[in-house]
Amino acid sequence: NNRVLEADLTNESSKLVVVMVGLPARGKSFIARKIKAYLKWRGLDVQVFNAGRYRRLSKKDGTGTNCKADYFDTNNKQAAKEREMYARMAIEDMLNWFEKGGEVGIFDATNTTRKRRQSIVKICRGADRGVGLIFIESICDEEQVIEDNIRSKVKNSPDFAHMDQEEAVRDIKNRIEKYKSRYETVTEDD
Repeated sequence: NNRVLEADLTNESSKLVVVMVGLPARGKSFIARKIKAYLKWRGLDVQVFNAGRYRRLSKKDGTGTNCKADYFDTNNKQAAKEREMYARMAIEDMLNWFEKGGEVGIFDATNTTRKRRQSIVKICRGADRGVGLIFIESICDEEQVIEDNIRSKVKNSPDFAHMDQEEAVRDIKNRIEKYKSRYETVTEDD
């Protein structure tokens, strides 16, 4: 509904949450950084809140230990609770940052289920926070782009620092399959 979107992005909302959605290695963080750069250039106070960063920082050594693909399996109930906790921490930090004058917060995580997105809406709209929301779904089916993104992630992410490159590539592909099994694309109902 365009009127709802327009209301979310106009004077009725003084703050905006941009929620990234998509499978791993689909360019969400790249897009988030580009949005941030553009909006900062336009003079807005913008910050990216990456759920994976909260997970990595929670580990004593900052490496994201215990983050192999099985950590992202829906059957791993303890890990699921932890992932939700890190997402909630990022969102709460973003909402607190808004209270200090922030204008656009970008929540960078997979956010691949309708349940997760509904939870984000509930948190952000709760307590009359005056926050508008938009979802940006990054869909990429180009195998070479995905492969390049995987290799870049393996090379640059602390999640894979303790693995050799080929083991890390296999692990992230396995992680992607875990997310694919529960992926729900964004709809008007979100």
